[in-house]
Amino acid sequence: MSNELAVKPRDLVTTEIAFQANLYADPNPSRRWLHATRRAWVTTALEGEMAKGAKLVLEVGVGAGLYTRFLSDRECSVLALDINQGFIEAVAALPGVTARCQDVCDLRDTGFDLALCSEVLEHLPPDRSELALQRMHDALRPGGALVLTTPQSYSTAELFARLLDLPLVLAFAKRLYGAADALGHTNRLTHGQLSRQLTRVGFIVEVKALRALYVPVLAEFFGASGQRIASWLERRIRNVPVLSGLIWTQCYVLRRADQPVEGTSP
Repeated sequence: MSNELAVKPRDLVTTEIAFQANLYADPNPSRRWLHATRRAWVTTALEGEMAKGAKLVLEVGVGAGLYTRFLSDRECSVLALDINQGFIEAVAALPGVTARCQDVCDLRDTGFDLALCSEVLEHLPPDRSELALQRMHDALRPGGALVLTTPQSYSTAELFARLLDLPLVLAFAKRLYGAADALGHTNRLTHGQLSRQLTRVGFIVEVKALRALYVPVLAEFFGASGQRIASWLERRIRNVPVLSGLIWTQCYVLRRADQPVEGTSP
């Protein structure tokens, strides 16, 4: 989400939604696993909060509507935000969902039990991610939780994605995969950078995890065996300094303190 609301042709929006949804059914086992392992982590985290009684949910960044439908199916009351009007229209009729075309940095709603922000911060201008986190923090009731995921800046997947900005590399990727696009990530945060922003905003880190290791060559040419090797390697470097930075996605369950944290905004 950026600070400009997006209005796109309907056929382009339909294509974007289909592209995002198809990531979870990609014929390449590694590509499918890279996204599915993140989805599994997010849905487990959401279910954990719902089991504690969370029903009023803020979703920042609707995208293909995967999580919006997940929350709607579980009878949550959801405020779903996205700057893309087409994405909003695609989920507006879901039961229990209020869909709004709005930048999270302009949000003033409060009292939510739970917030979700998955794969959004990397699309913001670098000088706005902390403000977005502040708005989500302030939108939660005391004790409320934010489920957050965003890529690690120097993960192998993000390093490869940087190469897609080069025309020859992009052309090779399109030939290899049949379709490829630059990811549009403008705000790649290291673990340390994100941790400092979360601290300044006032979040308490309750759960921290790393998921999805992209291994070049293995991912492209070794099928299911390559995916199993990547999964095996990921589990073994999750807690290893420096090497853990190669894993793609940093995942958090963050808690707004029951009382204001000294030194943070109220």
